Amino acid sequence: MDVTIPIITPAVSETAQRFLDALGRYDFDELEACLAPNVWFRALLPKSVHESNTSKEAADAYRSWFGSARRFKMLTAEHSTMASREYLRYRFLVLPPWAPEEWHVIEQAGFCRVKGDRISRLDIVCTGFHPA
Repeated sequence: MDVTIPIITPAVSETAQRFLDALGRYDFDELEACLAPNVWFRALLPKSVHESNTSKEAADAYRSWFGSARRFKMLTAEHSTMASREYLRYRFLVLPPWAPEEWHVIEQAGFCRVKGDRISRLDIVCTGFHPA
């Protein structure tokens, strides 16, 4: 039996790219606009799990994690299509309020489902903040 297995292919989702661009610009309002109003959002964090069911709650999670950083710099951001999902990966540097003179690196990766022009499901894993 010959089976064709979907492989990761070049990214096709403009919505996923808009999401990454919004994060890179530190624009949490635009990030929220990329999410469906009833988005299913789950984040596996170093010490907890976060779940949200609205775009506002999900965007507020990003705001709470990174919104108070004194500086923010996107290092890498990429996405590709994996079957019916978009694979996302991004890494950035921040100067967090508890260490305003020390850069910290963070990486998050995961999958999202895009319906129409919004992300309807987003599941990510986060490394946490690590001194760079």
